[in-house]
Amino acid sequence: MMERIKKFFRNLFGISQNYLEAPKNDVPQNEILYTNNEKLQSRFNQFQEQIKIESNPQEEKALKLQRDYKAGIIEEEDLTEEDFDILSNLYENQIQNTKASIENYRKKILNIQTKLVQNN
Repeated sequence: MMERIKKFFRNLFGISQNYLEAPKNDVPQNEILYTNNEKLQSRFNQFQEQIKIESNPQEEKALKLQRDYKAGIIEEEDLTEEDFDILSNLYENQIQNTKASIENYRKKILNIQTKLVQNN
């Protein structure tokens, strides 16, 4: 039964028996694997460099303050004036980003609505 299935696919794709054999190489298999591994490692290192995120100590401090404040570890009275300003700026930035995101979604929805109206 398996032979009939193989024959069907060979006929379907025009594959002859000659092409199903693996090519013979004079290069040892270990050398091929080593070369491929080097290439993969090089590509991985390049990818890592591309996605590396630069850390910002001020932003990290602000996010830690926010987490601690939300968790109840620190209260508003415990914050210094500088920490309060940092936290206030963080919240203002987050609010602005959220408003911008909402506006983008609103525009996308309006675009989709106009396309639907035009198609009908």
